[in-house]
Amino acid sequence: MSVGLVRENLRLDRMVGSENVQTNVESDIVVPDSKPDIHNILSAEGNVNIADKEIIQGKVVVDGTVNYKVLYTSNDPDKLLHSMNASASFNQSIEMDNVDGMMVPEVNCNIEHLDLSIMNERKISAQAILNINGKVFKTEEMDVVKDVDGVEDVQALKDTISYDSLVGNNSSQTVLRESFELGEEDSEIVDVLESNGTATITEKRVTDNKVIIGGNVNLNMLYETEEPRNPIHEVKHEIPFNHFIEIPKAENNMDCKVDVQVNETYTNIKKNINEENKVYDVEVVLKANVMVYNKAEKEVLLDVYSPSRKLNIQTSNLKFLKNVGRNSSNAVIKETIDTPSEYPSIFRVFTVKARPVVTDYKLIDNKNIIEGFIDANVLYMADNEEMQVYSFNQEVPFRHYVEMEGLQEDMTADVKLGIENVDFSAINSKQVEAKFNLHAYSEVNKEEEMEVLVNLEDLGEQEDDDSKASITIYFVQDGDNLWDIAKRYNTTVKEILETNDISQSQSVKVGDKIIIQKNYEYKF
Repeated sequence: MSVGLVRENLRLDRMVGSENVQTNVESDIVVPDSKPDIHNILSAEGNVNIADKEIIQGKVVVDGTVNYKVLYTSNDPDKLLHSMNASASFNQSIEMDNVDGMMVPEVNCNIEHLDLSIMNERKISAQAILNINGKVFKTEEMDVVKDVDGVEDVQALKDTISYDSLVGNNSSQTVLRESFELGEEDSEIVDVLESNGTATITEKRVTDNKVIIGGNVNLNMLYETEEPRNPIHEVKHEIPFNHFIEIPKAENNMDCKVDVQVNETYTNIKKNINEENKVYDVEVVLKANVMVYNKAEKEVLLDVYSPSRKLNIQTSNLKFLKNVGRNSSNAVIKETIDTPSEYPSIFRVFTVKARPVVTDYKLIDNKNIIEGFIDANVLYMADNEEMQVYSFNQEVPFRHYVEMEGLQEDMTADVKLGIENVDFSAINSKQVEAKFNLHAYSEVNKEEEMEVLVNLEDLGEQEDDDSKASITIYFVQDGDNLWDIAKRYNTTVKEILETNDISQSQSVKVGDKIIIQKNYEYKF
């Protein structure tokens, strides 16, 4: 008897490896010739830019830079506050077994700790401890059997698998340019001390061969004025952006993962019509990374048998990555920040900077509960005769969650945090109230595997039932299901249900008595 097999080709992604490494990037920051000597470091910020990642000889090799922005005071009586930028490159290898150049690497990096110390008036020692997570994905193709023809009484055990298949990934840069003017009541700009931006995604949409991204850049700019009692001003702006990234074979309604980072911001001061330094041009360099996935469901055969024919089946282990969920949420973290006892009282708060750090997460009740702290840096003017500028840091703990259906405790999650905005005000001379708009993104994937049918052969022999009892009484054991029992006794699940007057196969439990009756078919 000829057996016909209906086959289907599956294109599945699986994660070959995932490793976390920590590296210490050490460098010396030299004060540019155009800047005065350092007296005291007020604040230091750092961000990581991954320039390249590739797989070489069983390693994921990561090249990147740590970009620093340093705000400091000098002993120059004419100009107290200064800022400078610097960068330090790094190269880090992540060891992984069985990876090669045909696979796709994904790298995430964040700064766990940043430490800057003054070596002398012209040099700073910088240390950045980086947490780097590397993942490697592989796309595999497998022919599986989805149906069988040619055997009349064939019994088929089927299942539906849901999976994400990587369609493509790409990165690109775009530059935003805007011009702003201060109001009449605002002081003129003497110098721009810092300009920083964070990107917020409000739209991501997959269309034919591309991904459209929309959002805003929240820009913060600190500038110096000639006001002796208010030498630093902060202005905030929201710059909208729309961008697209080409992804060949992308189609409508596919899913995507998008990450947008502000690589750099530049400002240029100009005079307005009143010859005042109140106009400033802003240039923001954005880098976007996109991965597009096709969500698919396929029916596969797990097992087949025939009560009347001897069949030889061949199975194979199918491994694939299933996305459980991707989601994000926002929270406002409020905290009263106390000035350290050894610091002078507050006359005016200039700004509060914030850097979020994840310390732990737990997957409970369809929530990814994230714990961490916000490293808050308060920059203020002291209420004393010298009216000096001071800064201090305080850790603000938080607990927040991102909801996703189908989470289980044994799964692993990726978490990314960002601070979209900080509002602050001085409560009194020793306390500052701060509100942090925290954005949390989480993604959970799960490695699935199952044995599926890849080939079947009819051996051309009939099953011999003559030696078997007419009626067998079987007591359900732990781990049994009706499919296995029916296959073992060359009957069908339908016949067991009808003989035992069972309405649903799920209703059997350990210890139940099952009657298995051998049916005879007479031919005249």
